Amino acid sequence: MRINKVITGVLIAGVALAGCSSGGATGPASAPRIELAETTPAATGDVAKVTWALPTGEPASLDPARTGDYSANTVVANLCESLLRLETDYSTSPGLASAVTQKDPTTVVITLRDGVTFWDGSPLTAGDVVYSLERNMDPKVASYAAHVYANVGSIDETGPREVTVRFTKPDVQFIPDLAGVPGAIIQQRYATEAGPAFGTAGGGMMCTGPFKLAGWQSGQRITTERNDTYWDAGRRAKAAAFDFVFLTDSSTLTSALLAGEVDGVYGAPVGSIAALQRSEAGRLYFGPSTETVSLGAVAADGPAADPRIRQALDLAIDKTSFITSVLKGAGEPLKTFTPPLAWRGSPAKSVYDAGYAALPDTSRADVEAARKLVAEAAPSRTDLVLATPAGDQSLLQTATITQAAAQQIGLTVTIKQLQPAEFSGLFYDPALRQGIDLIATTGYLEVPGALYYAPGFVFPGATFNWTNYHDPEVIANMAAAASATDPEVSAEKFVAAQARFGPAKLQITLAGSYNRLFLNKRLTGPPASFSYISSSWAALVGSAA
Repeated sequence: MRINKVITGVLIAGVALAGCSSGGATGPASAPRIELAETTPAATGDVAKVTWALPTGEPASLDPARTGDYSANTVVANLCESLLRLETDYSTSPGLASAVTQKDPTTVVITLRDGVTFWDGSPLTAGDVVYSLERNMDPKVASYAAHVYANVGSIDETGPREVTVRFTKPDVQFIPDLAGVPGAIIQQRYATEAGPAFGTAGGGMMCTGPFKLAGWQSGQRITTERNDTYWDAGRRAKAAAFDFVFLTDSSTLTSALLAGEVDGVYGAPVGSIAALQRSEAGRLYFGPSTETVSLGAVAADGPAADPRIRQALDLAIDKTSFITSVLKGAGEPLKTFTPPLAWRGSPAKSVYDAGYAALPDTSRADVEAARKLVAEAAPSRTDLVLATPAGDQSLLQTATITQAAAQQIGLTVTIKQLQPAEFSGLFYDPALRQGIDLIATTGYLEVPGALYYAPGFVFPGATFNWTNYHDPEVIANMAAAASATDPEVSAEKFVAAQARFGPAKLQITLAGSYNRLFLNKRLTGPPASFSYISSSWAALVGSAA
């Protein structure tokens, strides 16, 4: 999961909420029905150039080890490929690796595909893979994927086309993690020579993907060109050139899409859904996603540290009305912070689905029940501070909704707007969290697997266990889930843990947000699901004629 400026592999950004009634329990008339699609129709031919918008702005780096937000992922996944591929249903398939095998609970063997070359024509080697993976463990690199390698003991070249990863303790989430940037491969020689400049506008990069970096005009655009020697002929890029432009203003972006000046965007502005749906310039697609909208408790003391207060706030906000009024219908209620798409491609899907279905449904507001929980908790104070980043109007509206809902159940919420850097800093600096009870958040899972996100909240001392949550039964079941190489057993253990930590509302999940793809009518081919975040989706964009 990701967090605003990525901190240890998790991004939490602002929530795009709009106003509703005083308690959030009612909203406007139902939004138009939205149909989901995993992908768009296949392209029928090549195109000369595609211009694509990055609505969250210019990436700080294109180095996979420093890739951890929407903009960077959207570009990098088309340049530097991973060992596994992420499919539109969040299952995985062979990528640069022809096979990744769990030999035993603490050993994973990676078999490399033959015939893969970098952009300069040199072959991909096992040494490149060892180097790329080990960078994530180097404190000097400060990789955003470091947490994925927390249980890795060694990574060794054990054959001309083979790499073996050994673990200090079992970690079955590691293999699906290789479908995202934690499994991205770069050329050792180029990266060593470039040093800290690797992945920057001045330093460049060397990877194997269907596009290669051609230029980077800071503040304006990143230009890529088709890799005409790409190893996978079946996924040769259909666009000769692909430009990524930085458009963070929603109105400007919408106008550019409607005018045909920009061909497409992932994360189309929620406020422009109606206009984009009416447009004759292209089509707005909605797809399955792992994106969630939540309120997060950040203090080990105070009202929000009490699960009953979190449960009360959860019950005070009507999720169905929230989705209609704020997401314009482009979302769905979620019972917990790990969305079902995370396990859709798992062989144990039925086990996960049954466990999810058994969780309490709090999509409809129940103010009376919420008031009873507050009375039962009898907090020493009833005032809470909710932090938001300054300048984000939609997030300010989110805070206002929470404030009004809290007032209905006897709680007082004070909104504290922080400068963006300070807001980002509170995710890793405990001192910056002093005096704050809650933050408004969105997040996403960039790889499949129920075990990618939850451990960060439930284990003692974990990155996001800010409330000091501790449940021995949850800890035991989560540890067993991570150790079980049988998918069914792992799922059963996770479900048992989720049955306990889910109702504790370690995050107050308000909704799951659908992926929003706008595509000019001359183009088709890319995935409509959120799988684009870790896949070489741009190679599929081509002519719709």
